[in-house]
Amino acid sequence: MFDAFFLRKFRRIHPRHIGYRSPLSGYAAVADESRHEHEHLDDAQLRTAVHGTFTDLMGGRAVTRAIGGLGRRAPRATARTLARAIPHLFRWLVGPVERTGPTTLHIPTCRFLTETSPQICLRVCRKPTEDFFTDTLHVATRLTPDHRTSSCLITLGPSTEGREQLP
Repeated sequence: MFDAFFLRKFRRIHPRHIGYRSPLSGYAAVADESRHEHEHLDDAQLRTAVHGTFTDLMGGRAVTRAIGGLGRRAPRATARTLARAIPHLFRWLVGPVERTGPTTLHIPTCRFLTETSPQICLRVCRKPTEDFFTDTLHVATRLTPDHRTSSCLITLGPSTEGREQLP
């Protein structure tokens, strides 16, 4: 229902943070801009760009600070709430998302991964997304992509300890 809205919003926000606007349209532009990020931004620039894009996409700093405050005070409840919201808010980017538990989600076929590459998935999506949710929203997050099947498991909350050990 909100897919077209979020895609348009992302297409307005994202280029500001990465310094590049794709000449393509629709989702092809998202993939093109992600390739540009992967090829032209160092890790610090990439982290800043992804954090800025997520912050703006979520409604700005006031909103992310409020969610982060909830995440600090009630991480389990915030993780459960985010697990309910993510399937609706990110379907436009990754495709259908299934809730498999109170704080776990499964993306059967990740559109972002299939439209880009495993390297872009890891560098532009997995690591910065984990960092944003963990550091800004204060909900420990682990994304576990399976590049063979193009699927991804998302785990939110305290059970994600040790996420830094992932490749």
